[in-house]
Amino acid sequence: MKRKLLIAVPLLCVVAVIAWFFRPKHEYLGEAYVGERTATLWSSVAQVRQPLDTLHYGDRVDVVARRNDSIKVRTSAGELGWVEGRYLMDPALWQRSTKLLKQVAAMPVQARGRTKVQTNLRVEPGRTQARLYQFGRGVPVEVVGRAVADWAQVTDEKESSGDSSDAKKEDWFLVRGVATRPPGEAAGRTAETTTTQPGDQSLPIAGWVIGRFLELDLPDPVRDGANSSNIRPIAWFELNRISDPAGDKIQYLVAAAKGPEGQPCDFTTLRVYTWNVKKERYETAFIENDLCGQLPVRIGRSPKGDPEFRFRVMDGNKEERVYRLMQTVVRRIREEGDSAKKSGRTAAKPSAKQ
Repeated sequence: MKRKLLIAVPLLCVVAVIAWFFRPKHEYLGEAYVGERTATLWSSVAQVRQPLDTLHYGDRVDVVARRNDSIKVRTSAGELGWVEGRYLMDPALWQRSTKLLKQVAAMPVQARGRTKVQTNLRVEPGRTQARLYQFGRGVPVEVVGRAVADWAQVTDEKESSGDSSDAKKEDWFLVRGVATRPPGEAAGRTAETTTTQPGDQSLPIAGWVIGRFLELDLPDPVRDGANSSNIRPIAWFELNRISDPAGDKIQYLVAAAKGPEGQPCDFTTLRVYTWNVKKERYETAFIENDLCGQLPVRIGRSPKGDPEFRFRVMDGNKEERVYRLMQTVVRRIREEGDSAKKSGRTAAKPSAKQ
């Protein structure tokens, strides 16, 4: 009996060691998040391989191995496979994107537009900054801020038709948008869902894009007035609406710039377009030039219900300026409680804009 035990015990120990050596290894090298609309999960890194699943923007995965530019991951469902490393964001970048999203959530919309080409969304202004996402062509976004960055040559940025890569500085817009996911998919961020394609769900996303990669959705009166004045609208707003036999007409405020992009001021001129009921046309009721204005422009109401707008100038004092529209006359409010006074730099007489 003792002899059998002397044989069995070492044999069991050998079997246990072999079993431990060949046990399933749940390596963990950290976590990552999918930073593309879709990313294929592959069975291997070989040339002949099978797609196992499709991951989507915001999916959290565990990193278990790395090989060159490919990363082996484990999904939340426990599925193992390989994805291209460039499709993943590390936790630090994901946290930066989350912080940026919270930062812009309460910022007022300055303009709306859509992408003209595939457009990279970056965590900071500049082509060399980390990429958060890539919008397709024609994706709607909301503009909430502007900045300037040096132009730089990068491999993952495409110039749209007619754009010049010789510019030393270029405009960047801080935007809010959505990253779409197929129906039924869940993710780490929760927000009110906005459908962007039939059946798609969306996650909120924010970041910086090259300004000239956006086509701003200008209302016709704003576009016509800007073209005739040779200015570039940066932001525009509805001040109020007035009754007209043909239907209510919107009166607009426009903040714009003259000259090339890359200027230090967010905008350098203001225009207010009002509707002349008798002449049935829009007219320029207010002009102020030689500004160095800073976004955001905020729209409000006076105690009497008249439209007001305010912004800060980009000087040492960051002075806030307040203006009020009374019927078709815009006046600058010098101090709270004072009677309205005309700004010394307004062009007083309206002129017709078609």
